[in-house]
Amino acid sequence: MGKTSARASDGTAPALRGGASFQRAGAAVLTLLACAACGGTPAAFGTRYPDNRDSDIELMLQRIDAAPERPAGTIAVAVTAPPTQLYAYDLASRRVLWQRRVEASSAPHVAGDAIVLQSGDSIAGFDLHRGEPLFRLERGAMTLRAADGVGKLAVIVIGEGQGTYAKSEVLAVRRDSVQWRRAVDKLVGAPAVVGTMVLVPWANQFLSALDAQNGEEFARVRVHDGVIAHAFSDAGQVYIGSFHGVTRVTSSIGSGTLKGAGYFALPDQELPGRPLLLSDVYAASSSSSAAPDSAQHRIALAWRPVALDHVRIGLQDGNLYLVFYRFVYALDPRDYTVRWVYVHDADIVGATAQTDGLALADELGRFAFVGAMSGAALWKEESKLPSRVARLPRGGAGASDVAALNPQELPARLLAAAMDPDARLVPARILAVEQLGRLPQAEATADLIELCDTQRLAPPVRERACVKLKDRAIGADHLLTALERHAGYLEGTTTPPVGALAKAAASLKEKRAVPLLIAHLKDPNTRSSDLPAVVAALGELGDPAAGEPLSDFFRIYHADPIDEHVVAALELVPDALVKLNGPVALPVLEAVTYDGLGTYSVRQKARIALDGLAAQQEAAQKRDEAAQVEQEQQVAAETQTAADPEQLLPTHLTNDLISEALLPVRDQLRNCLGVAAKPTFQARIVLVLEDAQVRMVSVLPAELQGCVEPLVRAQKFPKTRSVKSEQISYTLKR
Repeated sequence: MGKTSARASDGTAPALRGGASFQRAGAAVLTLLACAACGGTPAAFGTRYPDNRDSDIELMLQRIDAAPERPAGTIAVAVTAPPTQLYAYDLASRRVLWQRRVEASSAPHVAGDAIVLQSGDSIAGFDLHRGEPLFRLERGAMTLRAADGVGKLAVIVIGEGQGTYAKSEVLAVRRDSVQWRRAVDKLVGAPAVVGTMVLVPWANQFLSALDAQNGEEFARVRVHDGVIAHAFSDAGQVYIGSFHGVTRVTSSIGSGTLKGAGYFALPDQELPGRPLLLSDVYAASSSSSAAPDSAQHRIALAWRPVALDHVRIGLQDGNLYLVFYRFVYALDPRDYTVRWVYVHDADIVGATAQTDGLALADELGRFAFVGAMSGAALWKEESKLPSRVARLPRGGAGASDVAALNPQELPARLLAAAMDPDARLVPARILAVEQLGRLPQAEATADLIELCDTQRLAPPVRERACVKLKDRAIGADHLLTALERHAGYLEGTTTPPVGALAKAAASLKEKRAVPLLIAHLKDPNTRSSDLPAVVAALGELGDPAAGEPLSDFFRIYHADPIDEHVVAALELVPDALVKLNGPVALPVLEAVTYDGLGTYSVRQKARIALDGLAAQQEAAQKRDEAAQVEQEQQVAAETQTAADPEQLLPTHLTNDLISEALLPVRDQLRNCLGVAAKPTFQARIVLVLEDAQVRMVSVLPAELQGCVEPLVRAQKFPKTRSVKSEQISYTLKR
């Protein structure tokens, strides 16, 4: 393809525009570009191009194998707060390389040696190393979707609309010249420059391989079981996928399957802020085109894929980093278990996973590196340029982290994160509470109690801590210690979260808590909202010692409904009393049931409990009567049997009885089986007996009759209660 220079005579960035205000010379440039783009070569992204053709895919794989590994780079780029500037920061030397005034309406994209961003009604490019303007492209109604590049080549995707109204354009720019451009009547995803080709995802299911020199399509993949929205290269491997998951580009892609054995996806569990594995470039409001000050740049997942073997994909250092404003969580990608949490002192506006940790930039213009193992900031440097959004490279941090976080430190870090006063961080603070609830250390129970007991916390955080308490299987001593506390003016103490502690004690079946709960039931300083949980816990713990205090509480307050919480607690008392004391609870239940001044709903609960007790007593009485009748019948049967010995006889003959009767001659009978002309392994004997006497013996085969019959007749057979003759068939086996 021919390249047309677009550098202006004054040395400023060129303006490649196609509007009415564009000069004649500029129009001629675009005409030449259009001709060069279609000079006899097949149109890229055509509807009739074959999918998954073996020879094409083999060529694509060969080019991937031949492509040199892309250097990680060390330069971060960022857009400042107004007055807006674009600047570059070298993580290796830890210094600002350059800065310049820009008009930026999107985050910057690093595409090889170029920085690409949306600027007004144009797409602007700047030199990564010096900050000089490279190009300016008219974008019309389209917005910047993605960009990638290697060296002097930058590939840019712009697009607009959704569904049938979608339009996109892929542009290849080499320094200050548009090398080729391709229009697509579909949405196009994030491309990857790989060696001598450009991999372009589009229309959800397609991946087209274009020659980087001329934009000619030479291979196309179509998948049927997933979405292709991104293509990217890392450490010599090429990956494709979407926010649903990613896979490597290997020979298996020719089958049209994305979700094969090497497919990597995250658990089906929502994280705070709902960050995506990869940005949804097909969405109307993609984070790629979001304004620099958008919150989308402050909530994100940072990760770097690694090839575990020829099939499986893992993450660098095994960490998935969740960035949420000032928090960074290192998560296990298998189940989101928190490995550590790092709390920054300003909003993080950009982060990238690197070997041994996470490089980040904050809104104050500072850069830092957090170790993958320790979760500690290994270094921090200032650019003194407050930033709204930053893009960091995959390398250049120049730090290694070998000291792992001591597991005993994790509860303290999670507690500090949960206690953070920033209201914006409530979802991430709740995650800290959830993780505290999963820790095996008993101290985590004490931390949850502290959170549940801290009234100044945001209600969702405090309430989640209270809920997680009852899921704990350890830490009962901390519960008991907290329950020992009561409100005291002189002591300067307050009532603990009794309701949550009561639920936790019941869940742990911790009966040592019963006297402590009774004390809070009697304490007038106990919050009425805690009383239902106290009553329920006393009932569940099953200690009869709680029966009398519950009865006293019932008598005193059943006609004094202070508020709905007290009423709810009173309504639970009858069932608890029945469970703990059974019929002993009858007097207090009757007294409340028939007290006309009592609260109606409480009286109804007492009446239902009374009816239940009455039903239980009736059922118990019926069981006792039935047991007595059964015992009497058994005694009568034993008496009758003793008086009539024949009652002990079997009712009829069985094969077991015949076998037992023939046992003395068993070996002789078996020998009979061998005297036949043709020895057999079994014979059938039909016996007719009456009053234990043999009336008939019939043997098959008949030639065994003479051997078998005398032996059978010589045996003594048992009597039965049958008054008729009995016929039975018996099989004799060798």
